[in-house]
Amino acid sequence: MKPVVFADTIGWLNVAKGRRGVVIAGAHGHEDLCSRRFLKLLSDRAAAAGLPVLLFDYPGCGDAAGDHSAPGRVMAWTASIGAAIDRLKRDCGVEDVILAGFRLGALLAPLAAAGRDDVAGLALLAPPSSGKTYVREITAMSRVIDGSLAKSAASDATFAEGREVVGFRLSHETLADLSRLDWRRAVAALPPLPMLLIANGKPLAGSEIRDGRTSFEGATIAEFKDYHLLMCDPTANRIPADVVDCWADWLSDRAVAGVAQGVESLTGHELLEGSHYTEEPVVIRQAPLICGVLTRPRDGHAAADPVIFLNSGGVPHVGWARGTVEAARELAAAGVASLRIDLPGLGLSDDAGSNRLFLYDSRTRFDVGAAIDWMQRAGFAKVELVGICSGAFQAFHTARADRRVRALTMINPLCFAWNSSYALELTAWKAYEASKANRGSQPQIGPEEGSAMTTRSAWRLSVSDSARRLVRRGLEAVKSTLSAMHPSALLGRNRVERWMRELCSRGVRVLMVTSDGDLSLQEIARHFGQDGKRLTSIPGVTRLTLPNADHSLTPRHARRAVVARLIDHRGGGRRGGSSRPDAVRVTAQHAEVKPKSMALS
Repeated sequence: MKPVVFADTIGWLNVAKGRRGVVIAGAHGHEDLCSRRFLKLLSDRAAAAGLPVLLFDYPGCGDAAGDHSAPGRVMAWTASIGAAIDRLKRDCGVEDVILAGFRLGALLAPLAAAGRDDVAGLALLAPPSSGKTYVREITAMSRVIDGSLAKSAASDATFAEGREVVGFRLSHETLADLSRLDWRRAVAALPPLPMLLIANGKPLAGSEIRDGRTSFEGATIAEFKDYHLLMCDPTANRIPADVVDCWADWLSDRAVAGVAQGVESLTGHELLEGSHYTEEPVVIRQAPLICGVLTRPRDGHAAADPVIFLNSGGVPHVGWARGTVEAARELAAAGVASLRIDLPGLGLSDDAGSNRLFLYDSRTRFDVGAAIDWMQRAGFAKVELVGICSGAFQAFHTARADRRVRALTMINPLCFAWNSSYALELTAWKAYEASKANRGSQPQIGPEEGSAMTTRSAWRLSVSDSARRLVRRGLEAVKSTLSAMHPSALLGRNRVERWMRELCSRGVRVLMVTSDGDLSLQEIARHFGQDGKRLTSIPGVTRLTLPNADHSLTPRHARRAVVARLIDHRGGGRRGGSSRPDAVRVTAQHAEVKPKSMALS
């Protein structure tokens, strides 16, 4: 994987020697988070077939510069696909490309292909039936997730200029432009091209999309099986192997034999420059490869130890609601460098070992250690680790083993010491998310069927929710029992508390962040007593409580509060030493509502 920078965005080039390449235009927002690993696998299969591949972020999205709520997004996103084609041709010397679009990318790809003579094929993966349908879908998601949070969130979380969708903001202009997109009409305007259409839901018959248009003659049409299981959640989702195989089979028939000529040098460092930061996409060259982005203050002077951001569950390195990208750039404005990475098996990085425990394997600390080694070679002797949920677990155990970690920020940790009960909880949660996705994929009750749900449907949802609460209480009891039965606990010693005290005695500063009502509060109480009183008593530990925030920090006010505290936590003359015991609560001008927590991630 070779990182590149072009057109104010960052791309990842999967190098191969064929004369035909592939450009993949991905999804947006929450759909992007759910599908990055899937697109990485598509890229790997294409490269294995001899086609170099370029993945990239749209302007203002992911790792790109700017903001996705800015004006003119649809035009900029479409233009960026053309820029990606040009960059792939320049770097790899390919003669033409297969253009693949997933979700939003499937709406944009036919527009980007218009007027070009170097697009040799078109693959549309799970295209929305129309732009209007796409906007309706994201509006529904916004009402369900962001709407409920907005009722209890701080006033600055309200986005009056458009709509917020799982923390991602789209302006009214962008929504209107999206609603006008029609991939069928755009494809019909193109010269006839080899085409792969993998539709979400029932496979489309040729007559449904052709309507007399010759552009669709000879198209390969397939069903995107288990689409809803891919898009349910970045951590709980399942990669559809059948779709990956279908893609690889179709692509292998369109590879061009021979070796591309005139390839540009693929050495050197490329920088993305923002108003107050520079960013360098990097590959940490070890087995497995780890992909990440190093952010520095634009003046080149880092005034404090850098931060390494770790993945929260299966969320890629851009962060939930793009929060890690935003945090890195805010830290750069305060003079702090940072590295955000995809740990092995997540996002764009290589797979972890086949016998590795998902998210909570103790050997992952060696991967984090490799990132620390890389930062040391870049001139940073000490680092701070920041992680949400499973990222907090990895940060905690890396800090225990590596004395180069000077500070630690743990956000909503759901596990300090792994045992089988946590594996059971993770399995149960993933099954619950899959069942929700299955329910959501069923036909919805239309207005003609009445505004209320049927008694039977309501009963099913009630039973499902009650069963989940019952399972949750049982799992919490099992976790507490197993923790109490650990040999150290039987000897009257709390190993997690001991670990924390040992860390702080070395001068490591610990910031513990929890959302009101989050399950992490039960985990803290399990190891540090009711309300975590023994945690707060440890010199060097600071606690921050976030009202009206969910587990992943979807509301903007919650993410901003954490970044502000990260900056403040290293100030006041306490850098490098122990801070006084402290408990801080972020307050808001509204009544508090305890949000639902997600499970292990």
